[in-house]
Amino acid sequence: MPERPDLDYQVPLLAGELVGLGLVGATVRKPVVLRCLADEVRGVVQGVRRRAHAVDFDLGAKHLVVLPMLAGRFEVTPPTQRVSADTAVIFALSDGRQLRYRDDVQMGSVWLTAANAPIPGLAEGGDDVLGPGFTLERLRALLKGRREQVKVFVMDRATLDSFGNAYADEALFAAGLHPKRAVSRLRPEEVAALHGALVQTLLRAREVIAQRQPALPEKVRDFLHVRGRKDQPCPRCGGTIRVAGIHGHDAFFCPSCQPDVEGKGMVDWRKPGGAQ
Repeated sequence: MPERPDLDYQVPLLAGELVGLGLVGATVRKPVVLRCLADEVRGVVQGVRRRAHAVDFDLGAKHLVVLPMLAGRFEVTPPTQRVSADTAVIFALSDGRQLRYRDDVQMGSVWLTAANAPIPGLAEGGDDVLGPGFTLERLRALLKGRREQVKVFVMDRATLDSFGNAYADEALFAAGLHPKRAVSRLRPEEVAALHGALVQTLLRAREVIAQRQPALPEKVRDFLHVRGRKDQPCPRCGGTIRVAGIHGHDAFFCPSCQPDVEGKGMVDWRKPGGAQ
């Protein structure tokens, strides 16, 4: 799915393109993603914001909320542009252009709701890792009494807003923590390393994406250190990146830099190969 750095880049682009325009109709190409009647999707876009891992289009009395999930992406285009095979819904705009929601695996969903209405699959309430309240002391409080594996903890969107697979792997690599380490067994210095890595991983990713300025539908991932790099050399030690299954998710990690042994994987997350 688009993760926090992706949405931090995409949402302002969408707002710049759409605020003040009307949504005047919808054409549904993949009905499974649309959780409302297409004819109801009408109104002037008054704002666009990130709502946890979703995009919320404020239409006044109603809000169009899109959960992109694994493969969802957006495109604002003239109607003459070829419609790609992964296009799920086409929203007609009052200036003649189209907002297209693309989703080749159809895991995402589109909802028309009242403001802040609960939506299935949208976990909210997690701490903003880039907010001033996310201190080391706050992370220690969040970890208290938890017993799951550290990657499961990081990806709990009701706890942290919001890490997906890619940046969870990057943060754990930066902190030198094996994704299967139990959070209850983390040493104080490891918790401190995790805190720094969580924050700096998102900041670095947001900075890189902003510098690259990708087109709205594009997702930049080639700068990541371990995610998607199975059997490639680790950028820190030269070892081989491996993949493990964790609660239905895959986790990319370096077994040398992130051994599944307490206290043996500590690294300085500020050094090359970490989240800088």
